[in-house]
Amino acid sequence: MKKFSENQVFTNFLKTHPRLRADFHSGNAYYNDRINEGQNISSGSLSLYEINVDRASGELVYPFVTKDAAKNSFTVTTKATYNALNPGATISGSYPLTSSISRQYPMTDSYKRALKNTLNYYKYLSPSYAYENYDNEAVNLISIPAIFYGESIKKGSVKLSCYFTGTLVARAEDRGSNGALIQTFGTASLSGSTVGTVLYNEGFILLSSSAELSDSADDTWDGSVTAPKWTFFGPYDEANPPDSGSWVMEFEGTNTVPVMTMLCEAGKNEYNFSNNPTFITSGSTKFVNVERKSYTQPTGSTVINAVKSDYVNGEEPFAPVTYISKIGIYDDNKNLIAIAKLARPVKKDEEDGYTFKVNIDL
Repeated sequence: MKKFSENQVFTNFLKTHPRLRADFHSGNAYYNDRINEGQNISSGSLSLYEINVDRASGELVYPFVTKDAAKNSFTVTTKATYNALNPGATISGSYPLTSSISRQYPMTDSYKRALKNTLNYYKYLSPSYAYENYDNEAVNLISIPAIFYGESIKKGSVKLSCYFTGTLVARAEDRGSNGALIQTFGTASLSGSTVGTVLYNEGFILLSSSAELSDSADDTWDGSVTAPKWTFFGPYDEANPPDSGSWVMEFEGTNTVPVMTMLCEAGKNEYNFSNNPTFITSGSTKFVNVERKSYTQPTGSTVINAVKSDYVNGEEPFAPVTYISKIGIYDDNKNLIAIAKLARPVKKDEEDGYTFKVNIDL
């Protein structure tokens, strides 16, 4: 066991941007071209904890707490229900818990008022954030749960597309990375116009453009046969979704991952003994005293000479040789908290010194 010096342990942060593509077609949603997320997860949903995803119906696990003096419960359990239970009663929940992208059209006035301060706060980025742009308009609100993007949606990564019979009809993008969705493909009259706004930190997209995107792509975009519009974008709960039309949403999330790097040194004349019974010759006296700071080999035990000879049946001079295959990481109280395994054991002679770089994502 060897203690790290302050220059051998350091932490940095790795920022990742996982991509997500959501296809909304025929009343279903598909994420990253996956048909489903598991037999117990419906199309268009993601499991929050990856529990009971593929378990048989009779083998499902569930969370539970016992009513006691601590008064622990679940947030979905009402106060009246909790008070009606006897002490010692079991309160249970269910898995899997799922989340999905949803739409609200038209956006209710209460939702608009709830976002008023947030929209006006971001006006310094783009005039499209101004609350008055949506106050008296029929707005399509797309809600994206945080499980889909992490800390925030990456600025400038949002791309919305409309397809009809597999052909691209229209596309809107935030090329300025300022939250304003600009139509970049489709009807010439709408080219370059602002069709909506993205709230990157909050996970909302507001679409206010009700102009027709095509005069030859009529379908049941809003439950009745009509031309596609950006205000119709998103997943449908109606029983009559588009047959030949589909919407596609693409964006990148943002996740900051703390990474701890540890430099584990095995210097010359260090770690050239082993507690493995095969380290000594068969029939020798076994090790009897291995302590935290000392290693005592009893008299009469013979260490195997593992030095390779260049000759058949040759015997080279003895040298203690070990093979490092694992590195244990301990806390201040000598508790093993992590094990790093080498892909291939490294031969360690007395003359050799190694530094192993171990990374842990926190």
